[in-house]
Amino acid sequence: MLDEINAELSVRLRNGDEKAFEIVFYSFYGPLVNFADEYLTDREASRNVVQTVFLKLWEKRADINKDYSLKAWLYSLTRNECISYIRHLKVSRKFAEKSREIMVRMQLNEEALHELDFNTIDLDTIEKIIRDTLETLPERCREVFILSRYDHLKNREIAGQLGITLKAVEGNITRALKIFQVKLKDYLPAGFILALLQ
Repeated sequence: MLDEINAELSVRLRNGDEKAFEIVFYSFYGPLVNFADEYLTDREASRNVVQTVFLKLWEKRADINKDYSLKAWLYSLTRNECISYIRHLKVSRKFAEKSREIMVRMQLNEEALHELDFNTIDLDTIEKIIRDTLETLPERCREVFILSRYDHLKNREIAGQLGITLKAVEGNITRALKIFQVKLKDYLPAGFILALLQ
């Protein structure tokens, strides 16, 4: 079913269907920003990168292949834009003013991005693992995680809504993330797992 939807959207995009573009944008904008931010650690820069990705998607829509995963293509474009941004940052005066620690981290992040090959990552299978794992979490842990990652509530808001301590909220989120990392460690690098779950 997902493959059929993907193929249909690809065909509609290739034909210049603005509604299809809107569907793709609202489905992937948030996850792609989270993915970019895991490596750039700059929310505004991550948003700019993803906006560029969608601009390129529209400009290159005639090149879309309905037999190729649209999701994988979007993540590949985002990865490439992140690499370009890091390279630009490394040679800019602004970057020269940053600490050596940040420089080293950016270098490692660039190397990690190069290693990500979305042609070999089955994102639909991974999403199914995430859904299945979510169902197996202890009830309170699942409830906290959904409010945090899907409803985007702050930890203090979750604590107030559920009547639990802030430390309990943080503990349940940490517990859930550790479980997801164990389930997904054979499929994805740790940084990408965290990006998918944000």
